[in-house]
Amino acid sequence: MVANNFSNSHRMFCEEISDEGVRIKIVGVGGAGNNEVDRLKLDDLQNVHLTVVNTDSQVLNSFPLEEKVIIGRNLTRGLGAGGEAEIGRCAALESEEALRTVVDGVDLVFLLAGLGGGTGSGATPVLAEMAANAGALVFGFVTLPFSFEGARRHEQAQESLEALRKACHAVVPIPNDILLQQVDEEATVLEAFELADQWISRGVRAIWSMLFRTGLINVDFATLRTAFRNHGGRTLFGLGQAEGEDYVRRAISDLKLCPLLHLPDFSRRADSLIVNIMGGPDLTLNRVNEIVSVVTDEFGSKENTVIGAHIEETMQQSLRICVLGTTDPNDGTRSRGLRTVPLKERETVAADSDPDSIRASKPVHAVKSKRTRPKQRDPQEEFYFSRDEEQRGYFESTERNLYEGEDLDV
Repeated sequence: MVANNFSNSHRMFCEEISDEGVRIKIVGVGGAGNNEVDRLKLDDLQNVHLTVVNTDSQVLNSFPLEEKVIIGRNLTRGLGAGGEAEIGRCAALESEEALRTVVDGVDLVFLLAGLGGGTGSGATPVLAEMAANAGALVFGFVTLPFSFEGARRHEQAQESLEALRKACHAVVPIPNDILLQQVDEEATVLEAFELADQWISRGVRAIWSMLFRTGLINVDFATLRTAFRNHGGRTLFGLGQAEGEDYVRRAISDLKLCPLLHLPDFSRRADSLIVNIMGGPDLTLNRVNEIVSVVTDEFGSKENTVIGAHIEETMQQSLRICVLGTTDPNDGTRSRGLRTVPLKERETVAADSDPDSIRASKPVHAVKSKRTRPKQRDPQEEFYFSRDEEQRGYFESTERNLYEGEDLDV
């Protein structure tokens, strides 16, 4: 039943969009990817088709989407991959024909998945390679496991991420640990994952809006494809927003503070860069030029930057900026974007810096600005180590608990 619905839905999709239109699909792979697609459908993006892929038939049947593809039915009997990435990969290869139909004739594919489990980790790279070989531009937005989820899931996630980078034109990995840092202590699990969905949704919507919305600066699909023609590079992805007085400067500052731009595994600069700007009726070309100049100086190259800017009538005195870029995988000197600071320079900076003033003036990203700041602690006083016989405290009236010459009670 799922396969028949999928075939009919894909045929309607191909018929609805003319040969001259850009055909876009958002495909969620595995449980986490399916959930992200389900929440994205609320955005009601025009000219975009949503698809979910899974090895678990029960999970697929719970989503009210037309195009649902179950993979590896003979291998898993529709019961899921059991957290094994190899089973997810084999399931995708078993259902190769169905997956090729998913990406057949599509120009731009967004792949959404949670890495670390079975179906998402194993099947997503296989589908990404199929989409790229079919001629599609492939962007991946994937979440990475929490630190507490264990070494096994992290190992599967990293292996899948490296495979995705080889197949996709851009991959944006979002570590779940960021969610713990960016939400209040009282936030629920659903509120935390909603934050990741917002990042993914804004990234997808930024690219979609450049192609389908008429604005101050429009972008065609050919330009986008040219900018992101390489595979394998590391990705830069960041969001910034502000409203009210001096919103342009504050939105740029908020972009620079985006936590996704300060992870050790992310690129700091990009050889190919998309800058999408969304503002109100008061957004002028001069302001767009100011924003793009700052962003390209900070993150990318002026020679290969794609700019999109459009107006939302409801965004008076407000601004949203999204940057997405990749590095050239053949240029190792720029892949990390880090500058080595000489030892003497570091010592000079450390000597001249006042930690208290730095801490007090350090701004925070908009996502974090509403969180309660902890109270400043008094400076810690120096202390000295007393002699062993003066350190026993609570245990001073008992016999020593010695092990290899060390008093374990101290």
